[in-house]
Amino acid sequence: MIDFLRGTLHERTPTRAVIDVGGVGYGVAISLTTYDRLPSVGTEIFLHTYTYVREDRLDLYGIADAEAP
Repeated sequence: MIDFLRGTLHERTPTRAVIDVGGVGYGVAISLTTYDRLPSVGTEIFLHTYTYVREDRLDLYGIADAEAP
């Protein structure tokens, strides 16, 4: 289970963000609310995540929190 990600925002679209954590790019599905709270590309970011696991896939959903540590 991945509870959160802290790293550098590498890419952002209204439905997806890519976060570089130690050289690994994590693709995270996001809502428009979270998109509006994202900093600019190249900035450090913290996202809470929900890990969705199925037999044929693993998805990460990111949730921005105004009070990130």
